[in-house]
Amino acid sequence: MRIRISFIIIGFFSVLSIAVFAQDPPIKRILVLHSYDASYLWTARLQKGIEDANQSTGNALKMSIEYLDTKRISNEDYLATIRYYLQKKYKNYPFDGVIITDDNALNFINSLDMPNIRNLPKVAVGIGNVNASLAKGIILYEKDYIEENIKLILKLRPKLQNLYFLVDRSYSGNLIDKEVVQIVKKYPQINLVRIRDFSLSETRYLLEKASDEDAVLLTHFNTEKRSNIFHEYSQIAYQIGHYSRPPVFVLWKFYISGGVMGGYVTRSYQLGVRAVQLLINQLPGEIQEPTSNSPAEGFVFDYKSLQRHHIDESLLPHNSYILGKPKSFIYANWKILVVTGSTITILIVIILVLMLLLKRKREINSQSQKIVELQNQTVNVQKDLIHLLGDAIEIRSGETGNHVKRVAKMSAILAQLCQLTADECQIIEIVSPMHDVGKIGIQEAILEKPGKLTAEEWRIMQSHVEIGYRILSSSEGEILHFAAIIALEHHEHWDGKGYPTGKAAENIHIFSRITAIVDVFDALLSERSYKKPWSLAKVVQLFEEQAGKQFDPKLTKLFLENLDRFVAIREKYPDKVDNALTLVR
Repeated sequence: MRIRISFIIIGFFSVLSIAVFAQDPPIKRILVLHSYDASYLWTARLQKGIEDANQSTGNALKMSIEYLDTKRISNEDYLATIRYYLQKKYKNYPFDGVIITDDNALNFINSLDMPNIRNLPKVAVGIGNVNASLAKGIILYEKDYIEENIKLILKLRPKLQNLYFLVDRSYSGNLIDKEVVQIVKKYPQINLVRIRDFSLSETRYLLEKASDEDAVLLTHFNTEKRSNIFHEYSQIAYQIGHYSRPPVFVLWKFYISGGVMGGYVTRSYQLGVRAVQLLINQLPGEIQEPTSNSPAEGFVFDYKSLQRHHIDESLLPHNSYILGKPKSFIYANWKILVVTGSTITILIVIILVLMLLLKRKREINSQSQKIVELQNQTVNVQKDLIHLLGDAIEIRSGETGNHVKRVAKMSAILAQLCQLTADECQIIEIVSPMHDVGKIGIQEAILEKPGKLTAEEWRIMQSHVEIGYRILSSSEGEILHFAAIIALEHHEHWDGKGYPTGKAAENIHIFSRITAIVDVFDALLSERSYKKPWSLAKVVQLFEEQAGKQFDPKLTKLFLENLDRFVAIREKYPDKVDNALTLVR
Protein backbone atom coordinates (compact mmCIF):
# COMPACT_ATOMS: atom_id res chain seq x y z
CA MET A 1 0.00 0.00 0.00
CA ARG A 2 2.84 2.40 0.94
CA ILE A 3 4.61 1.60 -2.31
CA ARG A 4 1.48 2.45 -4.29
CA ILE A 5 1.09 5.77 -2.46
CA SER A 6 4.76 6.57 -3.12
CA PHE A 7 4.29 5.98 -6.86
CA ILE A 8 1.21 8.19 -6.89
CA ILE A 9 3.08 11.03 -5.15
CA ILE A 10 6.06 10.70 -7.49
CA GLY A 11 3.76 10.67 -10.52
CA PHE A 12 1.89 13.75 -9.29
CA PHE A 13 5.04 15.81 -8.84
CA SER A 14 6.41 14.60 -12.18
CA VAL A 15 3.29 15.82 -13.98
CA LEU A 16 3.41 19.07 -12.01
CA SER A 17 7.04 19.69 -12.93
CA ILE A 18 6.33 19.00 -16.60
CA ALA A 19 3.44 21.45 -16.52
CA VAL A 20 5.62 24.11 -14.90
CA PHE A 21 8.46 23.73 -17.39
CA ALA A 22 6.04 23.50 -20.33
CA GLN A 23 4.68 26.99 -19.68
CA ASP A 24 5.32 29.47 -22.44
CA PRO A 25 8.00 32.10 -21.72
CA PRO A 26 6.56 35.46 -20.64
CA ILE A 27 5.80 37.97 -23.37
CA LYS A 28 8.48 40.64 -23.82
CA ARG A 29 7.17 44.18 -24.26
CA ILE A 30 9.08 46.05 -26.93
CA LEU A 31 8.97 49.69 -28.04
CA VAL A 32 9.57 50.06 -31.79
CA LEU A 33 10.44 53.62 -32.74
CA HIS A 34 10.65 54.50 -36.45
CA SER A 35 12.12 57.73 -37.78
CA TYR A 36 9.64 57.98 -40.62
CA ASP A 37 5.97 57.49 -41.39
CA ALA A 38 4.44 54.06 -41.99
CA SER A 39 3.71 54.98 -45.62
CA TYR A 40 7.44 55.42 -46.29
CA LEU A 41 8.44 52.23 -48.13
CA TRP A 42 11.81 51.89 -46.40
CA THR A 43 10.08 52.01 -43.01
CA ALA A 44 7.20 49.80 -44.14
CA ARG A 45 9.60 47.07 -45.24
CA LEU A 46 11.59 47.42 -42.00
CA GLN A 47 8.43 46.99 -39.97
CA LYS A 48 7.38 44.02 -42.12
CA GLY A 49 10.73 42.35 -41.35
CA ILE A 50 10.25 43.01 -37.63
CA GLU A 51 6.73 41.56 -37.67
CA ASP A 52 7.69 38.46 -39.65
CA ALA A 53 10.67 37.84 -37.38
CA ASN A 54 8.44 38.17 -34.32
CA GLN A 55 5.95 35.74 -35.85
CA SER A 56 8.71 33.19 -36.36
CA THR A 57 9.45 33.42 -32.61
CA GLY A 58 5.86 32.50 -31.84
CA ASN A 59 4.97 36.18 -31.29
CA ALA A 60 7.19 36.35 -28.21
CA LEU A 61 7.35 40.14 -28.52
CA LYS A 62 4.43 42.44 -27.77
CA MET A 63 5.25 45.54 -29.79
CA SER A 64 4.22 49.15 -29.23
CA ILE A 65 4.97 50.88 -32.55
CA GLU A 66 5.53 54.62 -32.96
CA TYR A 67 6.35 56.60 -36.13
CA LEU A 68 8.08 60.00 -35.82
CA ASP A 69 7.37 61.04 -39.46
CA THR A 70 10.48 63.23 -39.54
CA LYS A 71 10.56 63.21 -43.33
CA ARG A 72 7.69 65.69 -43.22
CA ILE A 73 8.42 67.58 -40.03
CA SER A 74 11.41 67.52 -37.71
CA ASN A 75 11.64 70.89 -35.93
CA GLU A 76 12.28 71.02 -32.20
CA ASP A 77 8.74 72.09 -31.29
CA TYR A 78 7.36 69.02 -33.01
CA LEU A 79 9.89 66.70 -31.37
CA ALA A 80 9.17 68.24 -27.97
CA THR A 81 5.49 67.50 -28.49
CA ILE A 82 6.27 63.88 -29.37
CA ARG A 83 8.47 63.56 -26.26
CA TYR A 84 5.63 64.82 -24.09
CA TYR A 85 3.19 62.46 -25.81
CA LEU A 86 5.40 59.39 -25.33
CA GLN A 87 6.22 60.29 -21.72
CA LYS A 88 2.52 60.50 -20.91
CA LYS A 89 1.54 57.45 -22.93
CA TYR A 90 4.22 55.08 -21.67
CA LYS A 91 4.89 56.40 -18.16
CA ASN A 92 5.71 53.41 -15.94
CA TYR A 93 4.92 51.00 -18.81
CA PRO A 94 7.06 47.87 -18.22
CA PHE A 95 9.07 47.72 -21.45
CA ASP A 96 11.73 45.04 -21.84
CA GLY A 97 13.57 46.43 -24.86
CA VAL A 98 13.64 48.99 -27.67
CA ILE A 99 14.10 48.72 -31.45
CA ILE A 100 15.11 51.94 -33.21
CA THR A 101 15.20 52.49 -36.97
CA ASP A 102 17.23 55.21 -38.72
CA ASP A 103 19.12 58.21 -37.39
CA ASN A 104 16.33 60.56 -36.36
CA ALA A 105 14.76 57.98 -34.07
CA LEU A 106 18.18 57.26 -32.54
CA ASN A 107 18.77 60.95 -31.83
CA PHE A 108 15.27 61.17 -30.40
CA ILE A 109 15.63 58.17 -28.08
CA ASN A 110 18.87 59.58 -26.73
CA SER A 111 16.99 62.78 -25.81
CA LEU A 112 14.03 60.95 -24.25
CA ASP A 113 14.38 61.02 -20.47
CA MET A 114 12.21 58.11 -19.36
CA PRO A 115 13.43 55.92 -16.47
CA ASN A 116 11.53 52.88 -17.74
CA ILE A 117 13.40 53.05 -21.07
CA ARG A 118 16.80 54.51 -20.18
CA ASN A 119 18.57 51.31 -19.14
CA LEU A 120 16.78 48.81 -21.37
CA PRO A 121 18.49 46.69 -24.04
CA LYS A 122 18.28 48.54 -27.35
CA VAL A 123 19.00 47.84 -31.00
CA ALA A 124 19.27 50.59 -33.62
CA VAL A 125 19.36 49.65 -37.32
CA GLY A 126 19.70 51.63 -40.52
CA ILE A 127 21.97 54.21 -38.87
CA GLY A 128 23.92 56.33 -41.33
CA ASN A 129 25.90 58.48 -38.89
CA VAL A 130 28.98 56.45 -37.96
CA ASN A 131 29.60 58.75 -34.98
CA ALA A 132 26.22 57.97 -33.42
CA SER A 133 26.09 56.40 -29.96
CA LEU A 134 23.52 54.45 -27.96
CA ALA A 135 23.62 53.73 -24.24
CA LYS A 136 23.30 50.03 -23.45
CA GLY A 137 22.56 49.12 -27.02
CA ILE A 138 23.77 47.80 -30.35
CA ILE A 139 23.97 49.96 -33.47
CA LEU A 140 23.74 48.28 -36.86
CA TYR A 141 25.05 50.93 -39.21
CA GLU A 142 23.41 51.26 -42.60
CA LYS A 143 25.96 50.77 -45.30
CA ASP A 144 24.86 52.44 -48.48
CA TYR A 145 26.90 50.65 -51.10
CA ILE A 146 27.82 53.78 -52.97
CA GLU A 147 31.22 52.76 -54.29
CA GLU A 148 29.90 49.37 -55.38
CA ASN A 149 27.27 51.20 -57.41
CA ILE A 150 29.79 53.68 -58.85
CA LYS A 151 31.88 50.75 -60.11
CA LEU A 152 28.74 49.08 -61.48
CA ILE A 153 27.73 52.28 -63.31
CA LEU A 154 31.16 52.61 -64.92
CA LYS A 155 31.01 48.98 -66.03
CA LEU A 156 27.55 49.24 -67.60
CA ARG A 157 27.98 52.80 -68.99
CA PRO A 158 31.59 52.86 -70.25
CA LYS A 159 30.97 56.09 -72.23
CA LEU A 160 29.53 57.91 -69.23
CA GLN A 161 30.24 61.62 -68.96
CA ASN A 162 27.69 62.84 -66.41
CA LEU A 163 26.42 61.08 -63.32
CA TYR A 164 23.21 62.77 -62.19
CA PHE A 165 23.10 62.50 -58.40
CA LEU A 166 19.60 63.05 -56.96
CA VAL A 167 19.54 63.82 -53.23
CA ASP A 168 17.35 66.08 -51.11
CA ARG A 169 18.33 68.21 -48.10
CA SER A 170 16.88 65.96 -45.43
CA TYR A 171 19.11 64.73 -42.61
CA SER A 172 19.66 61.38 -44.35
CA GLY A 173 20.14 63.13 -47.68
CA ASN A 174 22.91 65.30 -46.27
CA LEU A 175 24.77 62.25 -44.96
CA ILE A 176 24.61 60.50 -48.33
CA ASP A 177 25.56 63.65 -50.23
CA LYS A 178 28.71 64.02 -48.17
CA GLU A 179 29.68 60.37 -48.72
CA VAL A 180 28.98 60.37 -52.48
CA VAL A 181 30.99 63.54 -53.08
CA GLN A 182 33.92 62.04 -51.19
CA ILE A 183 33.83 58.73 -53.09
CA VAL A 184 33.42 60.27 -56.57
CA LYS A 185 36.68 62.17 -56.06
CA LYS A 186 38.40 58.82 -56.65
CA TYR A 187 36.95 58.72 -60.17
CA PRO A 188 38.05 61.84 -62.05
CA GLN A 189 36.40 60.62 -65.26
CA ILE A 190 32.98 61.19 -63.67
CA ASN A 191 31.35 64.60 -63.83
CA LEU A 192 29.02 64.56 -60.81
CA VAL A 193 25.86 66.61 -61.44
CA ARG A 194 24.28 67.11 -58.00
CA ILE A 195 20.54 67.75 -58.14
CA ARG A 196 19.38 68.86 -54.70
CA ASP A 197 16.98 71.77 -55.07
CA PHE A 198 15.10 70.94 -58.25
CA SER A 199 11.42 70.05 -58.04
CA LEU A 200 10.40 66.58 -59.14
CA SER A 201 8.94 67.92 -62.38
CA GLU A 202 12.08 69.97 -63.12
CA THR A 203 14.26 66.93 -62.49
CA ARG A 204 12.12 64.78 -64.73
CA TYR A 205 12.40 67.35 -67.56
CA LEU A 206 16.20 67.50 -67.16
CA LEU A 207 16.60 63.72 -67.30
CA GLU A 208 14.32 63.41 -70.32
CA LYS A 209 16.89 65.50 -72.22
CA ALA A 210 20.01 63.80 -70.82
CA SER A 211 22.22 61.45 -72.82
CA ASP A 212 21.36 57.78 -72.66
CA GLU A 213 25.10 57.09 -72.23
CA ASP A 214 25.02 58.77 -68.82
CA ALA A 215 23.53 57.44 -65.58
CA VAL A 216 21.39 58.54 -62.65
CA LEU A 217 22.04 57.74 -59.00
CA LEU A 218 18.74 58.17 -57.17
CA THR A 219 18.90 58.40 -53.36
CA HIS A 220 16.73 60.31 -50.89
CA PHE A 221 14.72 62.68 -53.07
CA ASN A 222 11.41 62.88 -51.23
CA THR A 223 11.43 66.34 -49.75
CA GLU A 224 11.12 69.63 -51.63
CA LYS A 225 12.05 71.96 -48.78
CA ARG A 226 11.25 75.17 -50.61
CA SER A 227 7.72 73.99 -51.43
CA ASN A 228 7.21 71.93 -48.26
CA ILE A 229 6.26 68.91 -50.41
CA PHE A 230 6.88 65.28 -49.53
CA HIS A 231 6.83 62.74 -52.39
CA GLU A 232 6.10 59.05 -51.95
CA TYR A 233 8.84 56.72 -53.18
CA SER A 234 6.54 55.05 -55.69
CA GLN A 235 5.83 58.46 -57.23
CA ILE A 236 9.52 59.32 -57.41
CA ALA A 237 10.41 55.94 -58.88
CA TYR A 238 7.86 56.39 -61.65
CA GLN A 239 8.57 60.04 -62.46
CA ILE A 240 12.33 59.48 -62.59
CA GLY A 241 12.60 55.85 -63.71
CA HIS A 242 9.90 55.99 -66.38
CA TYR A 243 10.99 59.23 -68.05
CA SER A 244 14.76 59.31 -67.60
CA ARG A 245 16.80 58.57 -70.74
CA PRO A 246 19.83 57.38 -68.73
CA PRO A 247 19.35 54.26 -66.59
CA VAL A 248 18.51 54.92 -62.95
CA PHE A 249 20.61 53.23 -60.25
CA VAL A 250 19.52 53.08 -56.60
CA LEU A 251 20.83 52.04 -53.19
CA TRP A 252 17.68 50.39 -51.81
CA LYS A 253 15.62 47.53 -53.16
CA PHE A 254 12.19 49.05 -52.47
CA TYR A 255 13.03 51.79 -54.99
CA ILE A 256 13.10 49.31 -57.90
CA SER A 257 9.79 49.96 -59.63
CA GLY A 258 8.27 52.26 -62.21
CA GLY A 259 11.26 52.05 -64.56
CA VAL A 260 14.13 52.24 -62.02
CA MET A 261 16.80 49.77 -63.17
CA GLY A 262 18.43 48.74 -59.86
CA GLY A 263 21.94 48.38 -58.46
CA TYR A 264 23.75 47.02 -55.43
CA VAL A 265 20.95 47.52 -52.96
CA THR A 266 20.14 47.20 -49.28
CA ARG A 267 17.00 45.34 -48.26
CA SER A 268 15.35 47.13 -45.34
CA TYR A 269 13.22 44.04 -44.69
CA GLN A 270 16.34 42.10 -43.68
CA LEU A 271 17.38 44.93 -41.35
CA GLY A 272 14.06 44.48 -39.56
CA VAL A 273 14.69 40.76 -39.15
CA ARG A 274 18.22 41.46 -37.94
CA ALA A 275 16.96 43.97 -35.38
CA VAL A 276 14.76 41.31 -33.77
CA GLN A 277 17.62 38.80 -33.80
CA LEU A 278 20.00 41.21 -32.06
CA LEU A 279 17.45 42.30 -29.46
CA ILE A 280 16.41 38.74 -28.56
CA ASN A 281 20.06 37.92 -27.86
CA GLN A 282 20.07 40.68 -25.21
CA LEU A 283 16.79 39.70 -23.52
CA PRO A 284 16.66 37.26 -20.59
CA GLY A 285 14.90 33.95 -21.00
CA GLU A 286 14.81 31.50 -23.88
CA ILE A 287 13.19 32.85 -27.04
CA GLN A 288 13.36 31.11 -30.38
CA GLU A 289 15.62 33.20 -32.58
CA PRO A 290 14.19 34.09 -36.01
CA THR A 291 16.10 32.98 -39.07
CA SER A 292 16.45 34.47 -42.53
CA ASN A 293 17.93 32.93 -45.64
CA SER A 294 18.09 36.15 -47.64
CA PRO A 295 21.09 38.50 -47.49
CA ALA A 296 20.58 42.11 -46.45
CA GLU A 297 22.21 43.36 -49.66
CA GLY A 298 23.03 42.33 -53.23
CA PHE A 299 22.72 43.14 -56.93
CA VAL A 300 19.08 43.47 -57.97
CA PHE A 301 17.76 44.68 -61.35
CA ASP A 302 14.46 45.16 -63.14
CA TYR A 303 14.17 43.08 -66.32
CA LYS A 304 12.12 45.58 -68.33
CA SER A 305 14.52 48.40 -67.49
CA LEU A 306 17.49 46.30 -68.60
CA GLN A 307 15.74 45.70 -71.92
CA ARG A 308 14.79 49.34 -72.30
CA HIS A 309 18.39 50.51 -71.83
CA HIS A 310 19.82 47.68 -73.96
CA ILE A 311 21.95 46.21 -71.18
CA ASP A 312 22.90 42.59 -71.77
CA GLU A 313 22.50 40.27 -68.81
CA SER A 314 25.99 38.90 -69.42
CA LEU A 315 27.40 42.26 -68.28
CA LEU A 316 25.72 42.01 -64.88
CA PRO A 317 27.69 40.85 -61.83
CA HIS A 318 27.55 37.23 -60.76
CA ASN A 319 24.58 36.29 -58.56
CA SER A 320 22.52 39.24 -59.76
CA TYR A 321 18.80 38.86 -59.14
CA ILE A 322 16.53 40.05 -61.95
CA LEU A 323 12.98 41.06 -61.06
CA GLY A 324 10.19 40.29 -63.52
CA LYS A 325 12.31 38.15 -65.82
CA PRO A 326 10.11 35.90 -67.99
CA LYS A 327 10.74 32.23 -67.36
CA SER A 328 11.37 29.78 -70.18
CA PHE A 329 8.40 27.70 -71.23
CA ILE A 330 9.92 24.47 -69.92
CA TYR A 331 10.99 26.03 -66.61
CA ALA A 332 7.68 27.77 -66.09
CA ASN A 333 5.60 24.73 -67.03
CA TRP A 334 7.70 21.76 -65.97
CA LYS A 335 5.05 20.55 -63.56
CA ILE A 336 2.50 20.60 -66.34
CA LEU A 337 4.84 18.72 -68.65
CA VAL A 338 5.56 16.09 -66.00
CA VAL A 339 1.91 15.36 -65.38
CA THR A 340 0.75 15.71 -68.99
CA GLY A 341 1.47 12.08 -69.85
CA SER A 342 -0.36 10.84 -66.79
CA THR A 343 -3.20 13.21 -67.46
CA ILE A 344 -3.61 12.02 -71.04
CA THR A 345 -3.72 8.42 -69.88
CA ILE A 346 -6.29 9.24 -67.25
CA LEU A 347 -8.32 11.20 -69.78
CA ILE A 348 -8.38 8.26 -72.17
CA VAL A 349 -9.73 6.06 -69.39
CA ILE A 350 -12.26 8.72 -68.47
CA ILE A 351 -13.38 9.03 -72.10
CA LEU A 352 -13.96 5.30 -72.31
CA VAL A 353 -15.95 5.36 -69.09
CA LEU A 354 -17.92 8.38 -70.29
CA MET A 355 -18.78 6.63 -73.52
CA LEU A 356 -20.28 3.79 -71.49
CA LEU A 357 -22.09 6.22 -69.24
CA LEU A 358 -23.36 8.35 -72.10
CA LYS A 359 -25.59 5.59 -73.38
CA ARG A 360 -27.00 5.11 -69.90
CA LYS A 361 -27.45 8.84 -69.50
CA ARG A 362 -29.48 9.05 -72.69
CA GLU A 363 -31.80 6.40 -71.35
CA ILE A 364 -32.11 8.27 -68.04
CA ASN A 365 -32.69 11.57 -69.85
CA SER A 366 -35.48 10.00 -71.84
CA GLN A 367 -37.11 8.84 -68.63
CA SER A 368 -36.42 12.19 -66.95
CA GLN A 369 -38.09 14.02 -69.82
CA LYS A 370 -41.22 11.99 -69.28
CA ILE A 371 -41.09 12.78 -65.55
CA VAL A 372 -40.66 16.51 -66.28
CA GLU A 373 -43.63 16.41 -68.62
CA LEU A 374 -45.71 14.75 -65.93
CA GLN A 375 -44.53 17.33 -63.39
CA ASN A 376 -45.44 20.17 -65.74
CA GLN A 377 -48.84 18.61 -66.27
CA THR A 378 -49.28 18.40 -62.50
CA VAL A 379 -48.31 22.06 -62.07
CA ASN A 380 -50.69 23.07 -64.84
CA VAL A 381 -53.47 21.08 -63.20
CA GLN A 382 -52.70 22.88 -59.92
CA LYS A 383 -52.84 26.22 -61.71
CA ASP A 384 -56.15 25.35 -63.33
CA LEU A 385 -57.58 24.18 -60.02
CA ILE A 386 -56.41 27.35 -58.30
CA HIS A 387 -58.01 29.56 -60.96
CA LEU A 388 -61.22 27.52 -60.84
CA LEU A 389 -61.24 27.78 -57.06
CA GLY A 390 -60.57 31.52 -57.33
CA ASP A 391 -63.52 31.90 -59.69
CA ALA A 392 -65.63 29.88 -57.27
CA ILE A 393 -64.61 32.22 -54.46
CA GLU A 394 -65.63 35.22 -56.59
CA ILE A 395 -69.04 33.72 -57.18
CA ARG A 396 -69.39 32.55 -53.55
CA SER A 397 -68.51 35.94 -52.06
CA GLY A 398 -70.10 37.97 -54.83
CA GLU A 399 -66.89 39.66 -55.95
CA THR A 400 -67.11 41.68 -59.12
CA GLY A 401 -65.58 39.58 -61.85
CA ASN A 402 -61.85 39.65 -62.53
CA HIS A 403 -60.85 40.81 -59.02
CA VAL A 404 -58.75 37.72 -58.35
CA LYS A 405 -57.26 37.87 -61.85
CA ARG A 406 -56.21 41.48 -61.27
CA VAL A 407 -54.77 40.58 -57.88
CA ALA A 408 -52.71 37.84 -59.56
CA LYS A 409 -51.34 40.13 -62.28
CA MET A 410 -50.66 43.02 -59.90
CA SER A 411 -48.93 40.72 -57.39
CA ALA A 412 -46.56 39.49 -60.10
CA ILE A 413 -45.70 43.05 -61.16
CA LEU A 414 -44.99 44.20 -57.59
CA ALA A 415 -42.89 41.07 -57.01
CA GLN A 416 -40.82 41.95 -60.08
CA LEU A 417 -40.38 45.53 -58.84
CA CYS A 418 -38.98 44.35 -55.51
CA GLN A 419 -36.60 42.07 -57.43
CA LEU A 420 -37.92 38.67 -56.46
CA THR A 421 -36.73 35.81 -58.66
CA ALA A 422 -38.59 34.80 -61.80
CA ASP A 423 -39.76 31.60 -60.07
CA GLU A 424 -41.04 33.58 -57.08
CA CYS A 425 -42.88 36.00 -59.37
CA GLN A 426 -44.54 33.08 -61.14
CA ILE A 427 -45.51 31.43 -57.85
CA ILE A 428 -47.12 34.55 -56.38
CA GLU A 429 -49.09 35.10 -59.59
CA ILE A 430 -50.44 31.56 -59.26
CA VAL A 431 -51.23 31.56 -55.54
CA SER A 432 -52.30 35.14 -54.74
CA PRO A 433 -55.86 34.57 -56.09
CA MET A 434 -56.30 32.10 -53.21
CA HIS A 435 -55.99 34.75 -50.49
CA ASP A 436 -59.73 34.71 -49.69
CA VAL A 437 -60.34 30.98 -50.15
CA GLY A 438 -61.38 30.76 -46.50
CA LYS A 439 -64.54 32.77 -47.23
CA ILE A 440 -65.97 29.49 -48.47
CA GLY A 441 -66.47 28.66 -44.80
CA ILE A 442 -68.25 31.94 -43.91
CA GLN A 443 -72.06 32.13 -43.92
CA GLU A 444 -73.56 33.95 -46.86
CA ALA A 445 -75.59 36.11 -44.48
CA ILE A 446 -72.35 37.59 -43.16
CA LEU A 447 -70.64 37.80 -46.55
CA GLU A 448 -73.58 39.57 -48.15
CA LYS A 449 -74.62 41.73 -45.20
CA PRO A 450 -74.88 45.31 -46.54
CA GLY A 451 -74.50 47.01 -43.18
CA LYS A 452 -71.87 47.03 -40.46
CA LEU A 453 -71.01 43.66 -38.95
CA THR A 454 -71.54 43.00 -35.26
CA ALA A 455 -68.53 42.12 -33.09
CA GLU A 456 -69.41 38.44 -33.28
CA GLU A 457 -69.96 38.61 -37.04
CA TRP A 458 -66.61 40.38 -37.44
CA ARG A 459 -64.91 37.65 -35.40
CA ILE A 460 -66.46 35.05 -37.70
CA MET A 461 -65.40 37.04 -40.78
CA GLN A 462 -61.81 37.25 -39.50
CA SER A 463 -61.73 33.48 -39.15
CA HIS A 464 -61.71 33.13 -42.94
CA VAL A 465 -57.89 33.47 -42.92
CA GLU A 466 -57.47 30.46 -40.65
CA ILE A 467 -60.08 28.47 -42.58
CA GLY A 468 -58.21 29.18 -45.80
CA TYR A 469 -54.91 28.20 -44.20
CA ARG A 470 -56.32 24.85 -43.03
CA ILE A 471 -57.75 24.13 -46.47
CA LEU A 472 -54.55 24.91 -48.34
CA SER A 473 -51.96 23.59 -45.87
CA SER A 474 -53.36 20.08 -46.08
CA SER A 475 -51.34 19.61 -49.29
CA GLU A 476 -47.58 18.99 -49.29
CA GLY A 477 -47.07 20.77 -52.63
CA GLU A 478 -44.87 23.88 -52.70
CA ILE A 479 -47.43 26.00 -54.55
CA LEU A 480 -50.25 25.32 -52.10
CA HIS A 481 -47.82 25.85 -49.22
CA PHE A 482 -47.29 29.47 -50.33
CA ALA A 483 -51.01 29.84 -51.03
CA ALA A 484 -51.69 28.79 -47.43
CA ILE A 485 -49.25 31.40 -46.08
CA ILE A 486 -50.89 34.18 -48.11
CA ALA A 487 -54.36 33.08 -47.02
CA LEU A 488 -53.26 33.24 -43.36
CA GLU A 489 -51.23 36.47 -43.38
CA HIS A 490 -52.74 38.85 -45.94
CA HIS A 491 -54.61 40.76 -43.21
CA GLU A 492 -51.52 41.17 -40.99
CA HIS A 493 -50.30 44.78 -40.70
CA TRP A 494 -46.75 46.11 -40.88
CA ASP A 495 -47.18 47.70 -37.42
CA GLY A 496 -48.46 44.45 -35.87
CA LYS A 497 -52.08 45.57 -35.49
CA GLY A 498 -53.55 43.15 -38.03
CA TYR A 499 -54.93 39.66 -37.62
CA PRO A 500 -54.95 36.71 -36.93
CA THR A 501 -51.63 36.64 -34.94
CA GLY A 502 -50.44 40.26 -34.94
CA LYS A 503 -47.28 39.58 -36.94
CA ALA A 504 -45.30 42.68 -37.82
CA ALA A 505 -42.79 43.99 -40.37
CA GLU A 506 -40.65 41.37 -42.12
CA ASN A 507 -42.03 38.57 -39.95
CA ILE A 508 -44.92 38.73 -42.43
CA HIS A 509 -44.03 36.75 -45.57
CA ILE A 510 -43.15 38.94 -48.57
CA PHE A 511 -45.88 37.21 -50.63
CA SER A 512 -48.48 38.19 -48.00
CA ARG A 513 -47.26 41.81 -47.86
CA ILE A 514 -47.47 42.10 -51.65
CA THR A 515 -50.92 40.52 -51.84
CA ALA A 516 -52.24 42.78 -49.07
CA ILE A 517 -51.30 45.93 -51.03
CA VAL A 518 -52.75 44.92 -54.40
CA ASP A 519 -55.89 43.37 -52.84
CA VAL A 520 -56.77 46.58 -50.97
CA PHE A 521 -55.87 48.74 -53.97
CA ASP A 522 -58.15 46.82 -56.33
CA ALA A 523 -60.97 46.54 -53.80
CA LEU A 524 -61.03 50.28 -53.07
CA LEU A 525 -61.21 51.16 -56.77
CA SER A 526 -64.06 48.68 -57.32
CA GLU A 527 -67.75 49.31 -56.68
CA ARG A 528 -69.33 47.46 -53.76
CA SER A 529 -72.88 47.20 -52.46
CA TYR A 530 -72.05 49.43 -49.54
CA LYS A 531 -69.91 52.01 -51.39
CA LYS A 532 -69.05 53.67 -54.62
CA PRO A 533 -65.57 53.13 -56.06
CA TRP A 534 -62.95 55.46 -54.59
CA SER A 535 -61.12 57.95 -56.74
CA LEU A 536 -57.53 57.11 -57.59
CA ALA A 537 -56.32 60.19 -55.71
CA LYS A 538 -58.15 59.10 -52.56
CA VAL A 539 -56.67 55.61 -52.81
CA VAL A 540 -53.16 57.04 -53.24
CA GLN A 541 -53.70 59.24 -50.17
CA LEU A 542 -54.72 56.18 -48.13
CA PHE A 543 -51.59 54.28 -49.14
CA GLU A 544 -49.37 57.25 -48.32
CA GLU A 545 -50.97 57.47 -44.88
CA GLN A 546 -50.81 53.72 -44.19
CA ALA A 547 -47.24 53.17 -45.39
CA GLY A 548 -45.40 51.84 -42.36
CA LYS A 549 -48.68 51.20 -40.56
CA GLN A 550 -50.90 48.80 -42.47
CA PHE A 551 -48.53 48.28 -45.40
CA ASP A 552 -44.83 47.58 -45.94
CA PRO A 553 -43.35 51.08 -46.51
CA LYS A 554 -40.78 50.00 -49.12
CA LEU A 555 -43.30 47.99 -51.11
CA THR A 556 -45.79 50.85 -50.87
CA LYS A 557 -43.20 53.27 -52.24
CA LEU A 558 -42.45 50.93 -55.16
CA PHE A 559 -46.17 50.49 -55.76
CA LEU A 560 -46.91 54.24 -55.87
CA GLU A 561 -43.85 54.98 -58.02
CA ASN A 562 -45.18 52.53 -60.63
CA LEU A 563 -48.89 53.23 -60.14
CA ASP A 564 -49.60 53.52 -63.87
CA ARG A 565 -48.71 49.84 -64.39
CA PHE A 566 -51.28 48.72 -61.83
CA VAL A 567 -53.95 51.05 -63.20
CA ALA A 568 -53.29 49.52 -66.62
CA ILE A 569 -54.08 46.06 -65.20
CA ARG A 570 -57.49 47.30 -64.05
CA GLU A 571 -58.15 48.72 -67.48
CA LYS A 572 -57.13 45.46 -69.14
CA TYR A 573 -59.32 43.32 -66.86
CA PRO A 574 -62.33 45.50 -66.01
CA ASP A 575 -65.13 44.49 -63.65
CA LYS A 576 -67.99 42.49 -65.15
CA VAL A 577 -70.88 44.78 -64.41
CA ASP A 578 -73.43 41.99 -64.71
CA ASN A 579 -72.00 40.18 -61.66
CA ALA A 580 -73.37 40.80 -58.22
CA LEU A 581 -71.65 43.40 -56.02
CA THR A 582 -70.80 42.53 -52.50
CA LEU A 583 -68.90 43.70 -49.47
CA VAL A 584 -65.11 43.30 -49.43
CA ARG A 585 -63.66 42.63 -46.05
